[in-house]
Amino acid sequence: MKHYFTMHKLSFNKETLFYFISFILPGLIFVSYFFYTHNGILTVDLGQQYVDFLAFFRSNLFTHPLKLIYTFSNGLGGSMLATDAYYLFSPFNLLLFLFPQKFVPQAILIIIALKIAMAGLTSYYYWHQKIANYFYVLAASSSYALSGYVIGNYYNLMWLDAVLLLPLLIDAIDKVLAKQKNHLTLITFLLWLTNFYTAFMALLFGLLYFLTKIFFIKKESRLPLFWNYLKCSMFGSFFNAFMLLPVFVEMLQGKAASSAQWSWGFQFPPYEQFSKLADGAYNFHEMQEGMPNIYIALPLLMFTILYFLSKKINWQNKLANGLLLSFLIASLFWTPLVLLWHLGQFPVWYPGRFSFVLIFLSLNLAIDFLRQHEKISLIQIGILAILALGLAIYLCLNQGFEFLTQEAQISSCSFLALGLLFIGLIYQKTELAAPFFYLIVELELIINVVLSLGNLAYQKDSDFQNFAANTNQAMQYLKMHDQGFYRTEKTFYRSDGDPFTADYNGLSSFNSISDQRVLNLLMNLGFVNNSNSYNNFGGTPITDDLLGVKYYLLPNNDIIPLRKNKQMKYDNPNHRIDVSDYAMQKKFKQLLIVKNNHALPLLFLSPTAPKEIKFDPASISNNQNLLFKQATGKKTQLFTRVIWPDPKKNGVTGWEGGWMQYSRKKHAQVSRVIFNFRPHTNDSYYLELPGDLDENSAEIHVNDSNLNLSVRDPDPRLINLGSQMQGQRIQIAITLKKNDLNLNSANLWRLNTTKLNTQITAFKRNQPIFSQAGLKIKSNRFATKKAMTMNSTIPASSNWLIFDKGKLLHQNKTLFMKTFLNFKLVKGQHQITLIYIPWIFLIGLLITIISIIIYYFSIKNTHC
Repeated sequence: MKHYFTMHKLSFNKETLFYFISFILPGLIFVSYFFYTHNGILTVDLGQQYVDFLAFFRSNLFTHPLKLIYTFSNGLGGSMLATDAYYLFSPFNLLLFLFPQKFVPQAILIIIALKIAMAGLTSYYYWHQKIANYFYVLAASSSYALSGYVIGNYYNLMWLDAVLLLPLLIDAIDKVLAKQKNHLTLITFLLWLTNFYTAFMALLFGLLYFLTKIFFIKKESRLPLFWNYLKCSMFGSFFNAFMLLPVFVEMLQGKAASSAQWSWGFQFPPYEQFSKLADGAYNFHEMQEGMPNIYIALPLLMFTILYFLSKKINWQNKLANGLLLSFLIASLFWTPLVLLWHLGQFPVWYPGRFSFVLIFLSLNLAIDFLRQHEKISLIQIGILAILALGLAIYLCLNQGFEFLTQEAQISSCSFLALGLLFIGLIYQKTELAAPFFYLIVELELIINVVLSLGNLAYQKDSDFQNFAANTNQAMQYLKMHDQGFYRTEKTFYRSDGDPFTADYNGLSSFNSISDQRVLNLLMNLGFVNNSNSYNNFGGTPITDDLLGVKYYLLPNNDIIPLRKNKQMKYDNPNHRIDVSDYAMQKKFKQLLIVKNNHALPLLFLSPTAPKEIKFDPASISNNQNLLFKQATGKKTQLFTRVIWPDPKKNGVTGWEGGWMQYSRKKHAQVSRVIFNFRPHTNDSYYLELPGDLDENSAEIHVNDSNLNLSVRDPDPRLINLGSQMQGQRIQIAITLKKNDLNLNSANLWRLNTTKLNTQITAFKRNQPIFSQAGLKIKSNRFATKKAMTMNSTIPASSNWLIFDKGKLLHQNKTLFMKTFLNFKLVKGQHQITLIYIPWIFLIGLLITIISIIIYYFSIKNTHC
């Protein structure tokens, strides 16, 4: 046996041991925090967005892979290619298939920990080529893997692949400069594949790094080297054309469609960035609208400063690296450079998303100093001491940042002092200096992890697991008993990405790459939304019917007693009383399914062609009525205004000469306005609220039920007050949270549901029936007695091919409701087939194949 291990060189030597430590320790430190605190991994966007995408990926990659091209779980329906490229195509995500769906959160924790571990390993590999001392390299690699960027963005797990690939990218560029065989093409391809957004940042930094080095090479060699670098990078990029082309097109339709306000100013006072060098410089505010995360272990930061104080390093190298470092630092706060690094858009949350390249460069300069084995002079120590003292004073006296707690200040000052003592008294004076330095750095990193992550709140894994188990149970029932083509929604939501987790056709979406036409339409129809998300809150029977919402999931309030960790949380309830009018379909332990018998198919015949329309952003009721008119051709007014009853005022006074305007009385403990009225019909009644009236300005109770007034963007919305309540009292109690309350833009409406149901029933009669399979939608055979328009609630796209009995039809240029595809049908017999062909993807795939062929035949002439 001993001979076997010797022959196969499997002995665990010192070199292997340190590689293993560089890998296992950063990941172990990260996982240990969650193990000892018993926190779940899910927080902010990881719990509200990414977990849904990952659950969808796990459910469909090997069973329904075409859903990763296009799915109706993506809002009202949309391409998934750019979403795949941004969120899902990291090879690490394949680990999800090793876990049952209920353990998706735990699988995500392992994936994140492995990415952090790999960042430690790849950076150790790179820096170990520069210096032989294991402990200094371990200190730098751990500081990189557990840097402020990683700890502040771990839940944006799709960005972490670029962090672990960056050292390999720079290593490949170094080999290009040294005219050695390299893997620049492969690394470039992997960067683009795993996340195109951070790939752009890493590759831009790689270009800048290359330019700082090439000018130190002989002039006659510069152009061939640059061409070789460019060729390798281009091959890596063209290999990924099958994803980059769809990303480019979909970005133009989504996030890139909005414009950013250019200016020459600063995002914040530059000196404030020093506060982010402290331990634990992170909290919820910082992720939302704070400053970029640039933390590295403070003793290593001192070696970065010593690089520029070194006597052995020539001034030309200092100048080149100093300019690059200054450029990256300015990019943290100077608006033109902020926009450059973020593809022309200001980051919505998570500022300074490129800061991992600044952290890498800083640590790389520290390693470059350490490789000099330079004796440090008293002058250098004195300069370091002044800078460290200045930073310590700034951190201790600055009371403007919540994250600068007493613990953070004590820790930061302590490690500044330890760093100074080490450099002044221990560095190069004992063989134990490097191990001691490594222990200092690891201790600081652990403290930073605890302080930073301790400032966040986490969701319980069981909340996601219970939601997924119960909604999937309901969806499986629907798929077995109704294989038609329809949408489903809920009167509650765990996240806007719920349709992905439960794999159903819904209305809600939370996606950085959203179709702006869909978003604008739903905003005008009164659905809660912001720049990249929307959900079903704000809908009415009109939108349910016309958008094809055939089924609803409701909470089962008569649930059998369950253990607490098995109970669903019906988070964010939607006050849709009228949904209870729908027919009961099925009862489960924790959910009910009701059926809307008036829901239209997702494609339907209309007597009139679509017209150019103009929405009224201030009148949701008019916009919803417009949707009905455009679909059915009926000039019916479904909404009728209800006169506000006289208010009962408690602790408030009305404005003199004003209408529906109130002010809080001085010294009033409670300031409330109460409206009581009794409906004369069993129709559905709604309160239309202006966008500026939210949970911060008022609290509203309807018959003792507290309304959810939270909004994202300040847009008007409709709130259901009651249904089937003829002769019964509806009480609206509005409590002021501010000194003034202006209700003159608020309205009461009655929706004539009897007329709506009658006309929809007649309109629905003789509509064709559609079914969906993969990327194909097909109708039954049907006939029209005259020329008609086939409208739809499928977002328009040039990728849809429309056939009628095998004959290709053209989409109308005027979109239905400015959003949806539609086409003309002549009189006679029809059978419609829609096929989704991702043309840009296919063109990109062709470019990829051609690039691979060219690369294969030219590989002998390249070092890539």
